[in-house]
Amino acid sequence: MKKILIDARSLGNKPSGIGIYIYHMAKALHKEEDYEIALVSDVASSDEIKELNNSGIKLYVYGKSLDKNIGLYLYYKYVQKCIDEYKPDIFWEGNNLVPITIKNPYGKLVASIQDVFPVSHPRYYGKFYSHYFKMGMNRTIKTFDTFIYDSYNTKEEAEKYFPILKDKDTHVGYIIVPRLPELEIKDNNSFFYVGNLEKRKGTDILLKAYKQYKERGGDKGLRLSGKIRDLEIQELLEEITYEVDGILYLGYLSEKERNKEFASCSCFVFPSRLEGFGIPVVEAMNYYKPIIASNLNTIKEIVGDNVKYIAIKGKPIDNLTEAMLEKTKRVDQDKYNKVLDKYSEESIIKVFKEIFEK
Repeated sequence: MKKILIDARSLGNKPSGIGIYIYHMAKALHKEEDYEIALVSDVASSDEIKELNNSGIKLYVYGKSLDKNIGLYLYYKYVQKCIDEYKPDIFWEGNNLVPITIKNPYGKLVASIQDVFPVSHPRYYGKFYSHYFKMGMNRTIKTFDTFIYDSYNTKEEAEKYFPILKDKDTHVGYIIVPRLPELEIKDNNSFFYVGNLEKRKGTDILLKAYKQYKERGGDKGLRLSGKIRDLEIQELLEEITYEVDGILYLGYLSEKERNKEFASCSCFVFPSRLEGFGIPVVEAMNYYKPIIASNLNTIKEIVGDNVKYIAIKGKPIDNLTEAMLEKTKRVDQDKYNKVLDKYSEESIIKVFKEIFEK
């Protein structure tokens, strides 16, 4: 029986994208007879982490919500105590970096690298966090045994900015994107976006393009879901919502509510400037919706030629406006299904088990 302890702090409360990644991986590994799974988190208030705990997965809870980076140092000291108590064959860190030196004398240390954007594109994060990220990554790389990238593009970027990774044991393991439940597919005559509302995600591009779209006679609405993580974006959202009709900000949606939005939209729009993977693009395929996405190498790697791409450099606002005004074509459902099968639990867990066995 192989014992795996997973840091699940990004799953503890209102899960981030990394949190959902950990949730699906922990859920899948728990089904495997030759694996025993335990989680460690700062808090345990989300439905997802409660579900995992109720399924029989052991859960260590620090007891304090981590709102500031400085709190991570004390949290990881608690993580070290959990490692010493649980004695895992693998301690798996899903959050890119660990700010202190962690040791696992009972087995291996494995970390997933989702992206290195704070170093490759520091303008979206600020000097302090970029410095903190670089310092933490260097410490993690020095300490950990194995690294798992969420895409080949992430591998290329990470090894560009941290060349020492080329000398480490590394693997590419894509993300589980489960099939979403069958729902009645409707058309509410709206574009839909889900993700954090910030410049990195291209929310400013989307809002400005939608304004142009309406001014040029477009009649579809725009529905947005996610956390607002940028004051300028909040102000821009308020400004454009006042200037044109049709925008509805839905806030942070539950999985059930988000799925209904996917099933009901006319088209899913994802003009992100930076992505390590791009889970929502794959999720939208469940309901065979047309998709407009930025032409990032990562998204091309993940979903191929099955979406309408817009150039994110040059004039992205104009490019997105034109794409939104175009008459959408029917999607090829067989091609969508091949993409969905690629990221199924069965396909991904097989790869991860091979990595863990090595």
